[in-house]
This record gives sequence, C-alpha cells and structure tokens, in this order.
Amino acid sequence: MIDVILPELPERELALLSEETPQPSDPRLAGRVVLGGPVALPVTAELVEPDRDLLDFLETEADNAVYHLVHLSVTCARDAPAPALHSVNLDVTLTAEPVRRGTTVFPPVAWSMTPRQLTEKADATAPAFAARLGPRLGFRHGVRTAYGERVCLEARRELRSDPGWEIRHTPAVRIGGTYRMAMVVRAPRGAVSRAAVAVGATVREGHTLHRFREELAEPLRLTAFQ
Repeated sequence: MIDVILPELPERELALLSEETPQPSDPRLAGRVVLGGPVALPVTAELVEPDRDLLDFLETEADNAVYHLVHLSVTCARDAPAPALHSVNLDVTLTAEPVRRGTTVFPPVAWSMTPRQLTEKADATAPAFAARLGPRLGFRHGVRTAYGERVCLEARRELRSDPGWEIRHTPAVRIGGTYRMAMVVRAPRGAVSRAAVAVGATVREGHTLHRFREELAEPLRLTAFQ
C-alpha cells in the first residue's frame, strides 16, 4: 500500500446554465460553485515501486493497459443566500481513440474511486488529500457506512466509462466547503484517452427543483509514458 499526495488544482468559477430554459445562468448562483482541476497523474513503476505487489500488478498489465490518477474538487460557498443548493453532481466521461487506424481499443473505466461514501458524521471537506492505493491499484476506504446513516457524498458508476460523484443536502448538513475526489482510470495502451468533465447543480424553491449544468470545453488528455 502506498500514499500519493495529489497535486494542487487550478480552479475556475462555473456559470451553471439552466437546463430548463435558454436563459443565462441564474445571477444568484454566480460564484457559488468552483471546480478544481481536473489534473491527471500517470501511475508509473517509479510511483508504485515502494510496494512490490503494486509493481507486480502494474507489470502484468503493461502490455494492455495504462493507469492514471485523476484528481478533482468542487468548492461550494458556505452560508450562501437562497436558493440553497440541493445537490451537486460531478460527472466524468472517459473516451479513448486508437493511435493506429483500423485497430480497436477497450473503453477506459473508473477502476477505483474515492471517497466512495461520506455520511453526515464524516468530514467531507478536509483541506488535505492523499490517495491511499492498495492491492490492484484500488483505493483503501475507511469505515463503511452504517445502516440508516444519511449519505452526503457518494461515488457513482464505478467500473464504467461515465463515473461521477453526487453531493447531497441533508437535514443536518448543508452543501458547503471543498469536496476532494479522485479516481484511478484504467485506459488502453496505444490509445489517446480523455476525460470530459461536467458539473450539475439543483436548487430547491418551494417544492420545485431547478437544474443547472456546465461542461468544460476541453476534455483532459490522459498522458502516459508508453
């Protein structure tokens, strides 16, 4: 098992355009949601060398697959005026194109994701973030969620090409602060892989939910040492 300190993230404020009307973004949401990253780090033999089992795993995969650590964050304003954020979704779309024409490649997937679940009792907005990688490049997770605990952050669609996380408002915990997330991506060797990122948010006004969304114009290219 190894700990990897993930790189600092460049940040950008999101416009969050309405999904319901062609109107511009709601001015009440201006500056409310900031995306950090995404930033990718190739998983190399040098990175995992301290753990012999991880190094062996990477070597057995070397002919077919490469791995990347992708780091992102979402920062939501605390104690912002109404309307309050009801949920925030961070969605990633992973794609790959073969370098050579006429060849086929398997789709990249989110091999492992962290955090998997955080509850009202967990510290979802810790200022420091280290990825702890265990066997087969899977993240090591903390205590499992107990039955009946409300989940305020949850990873979605692991082992697929459309992974993401959902941050939820709960009666005890409002959405606010910085939520840090990471995934290990398994991608085909000999291909150009990319990660497109979009952030969605819902706000509740009375009994009505209004949906907003913004997609980054340029997908992140996942670069590996071939």
